[in-house]
Amino acid sequence: MPSVPVKVRNHRRYLALIALTVLLSCGYTAGSLLPKHIKKVYIPTFENETTRYGIEQELTARVVEAFTADNRLLVVAEGEADAMLRGVIVEFSKGALTFDRAQTVDEFKIEIVVAVEFEDLREGKVLWKEPEFRAWESYSDSEDEPGEQAALEVAITTLATDMLSRTMEGW
Repeated sequence: MPSVPVKVRNHRRYLALIALTVLLSCGYTAGSLLPKHIKKVYIPTFENETTRYGIEQELTARVVEAFTADNRLLVVAEGEADAMLRGVIVEFSKGALTFDRAQTVDEFKIEIVVAVEFEDLREGKVLWKEPEFRAWESYSDSEDEPGEQAALEVAITTLATDMLSRTMEGW
């Protein structure tokens, strides 16, 4: 086996050291970005400014489930909370997404827009606010595929997961 010149070996070590430094300093963290005093969160029923009946209960339940499953913040009643996550469903829409050659709707789209705010109740300040938190999902009316309700559940789950991520990791 031919030997590798010392100069090349040192160059490889240098490149490996740079790569390791970049990987270790990229800023990703699995921990929470919340202030240390926030241990409990209150999640009131989301308000609903749309005509879609009951969507506020579905979304609130899914958000509570996401936070409960995550287990980094305890979901509690208002008087016991360090922070509050509240929201208003400002838009629910469904419409055509794609068409077939005969110009009939092939695929539909459901979209939900929520104004969300996460407040530190102890300090009395808003930690993050998003006026247009969005999620959408497509569906088909075909009997072979999941329909509108399944698409709605996916969009709601996406919103809940995104709210949890924004609260805990800041993105």
